[in-house]
Amino acid sequence: MAIMRTRSLLTSPSEAPPPSPIPTGKGSRSAANSIFSENLTRSLKIPKLSLPEYVHRSVPADIDRESLASREPDSVKRILRCAAEFGVFRISRHGICVEELRSALGESDAVFRIPDCKSKGCRQDYGGREEFVWRRFEKEVEERARKVIGAGKYRRLSQMIDSVAKQLEAIAGELAEVISQGANKQLIHKGIQPRESTLSLYRYDHDAFMGEPPPLSSDRHRESRYEHAISLHLLVDQCEFHVQSERGPLSFNAGPDSIVVTIGTQLEEWSLGEFKSAHGHGELTFEPNLSSTGASFSIELNCLPSRFSHGFGKINKTILIADQILFVIIIVLVYNIFKFIFY
Repeated sequence: MAIMRTRSLLTSPSEAPPPSPIPTGKGSRSAANSIFSENLTRSLKIPKLSLPEYVHRSVPADIDRESLASREPDSVKRILRCAAEFGVFRISRHGICVEELRSALGESDAVFRIPDCKSKGCRQDYGGREEFVWRRFEKEVEERARKVIGAGKYRRLSQMIDSVAKQLEAIAGELAEVISQGANKQLIHKGIQPRESTLSLYRYDHDAFMGEPPPLSSDRHRESRYEHAISLHLLVDQCEFHVQSERGPLSFNAGPDSIVVTIGTQLEEWSLGEFKSAHGHGELTFEPNLSSTGASFSIELNCLPSRFSHGFGKINKTILIADQILFVIIIVLVYNIFKFIFY
């Protein structure tokens, strides 16, 4: 009886018949097939994505200092490739003791507030970012600095900055040789006037960075900053480094363990565009890590163009000798022709 009741329930006329199978191959499409097609079409639509202002398109090459000094072929290729594509790369294991430098700058940060230095062009304030141009042999500035921060602190700071400057100059010299020798041999030096390298100390006020970003420097100051061959940035603290490269905005993390090298407008003009300036298309910005206490610091060396004249000078010399030989050959031929005609 139980089996009969179960069968009667299964065959009850009140139950709807099962759906017919969806026709395949031939025949008209069912409503279910139409709904499935609409859902499939909607799901295949790619959503519109908007990229942030700074895009991590590529991280600049990280070149070991020892491989730079030894002219390791792969490192040389990476330097030249980054200089041509982005105008920025990094030098790691540079050998500069950043901890001692940070301590010396921290206890001597009053040097950024020396009176009357603005009128002499030694100090600039960009709203949260202060610049002090280090001019070692200006006696008047030295005397003011000693009075503001004390003779002992100034002596320690001076010795530290001079040591760092020598090491940065040495790295800049190695880079100048690599870039000059690796440049297109058809490039000719266009007569850029040599100038002294400039070393600037930067102090970043964390309180100013907590609100809106600091204002960009004026167009005149930006142009003067970028009129150099290369610039070496020694970052005393961890930061976010932003630069406008030829291929677009570039952003990456940087810290005391590496030196950021950027190509200037003079080298771009000098190389007839073979190497790209990282500054010529926008403003370079430095955002310190606000989780640290106190102010943040960095040092920037703007390398003089005359360092690059050695490599390009060889090209000029070769061209001049070739021109002289050709000129002598032409003179000899002309002389022989006249001699043959008139004698």
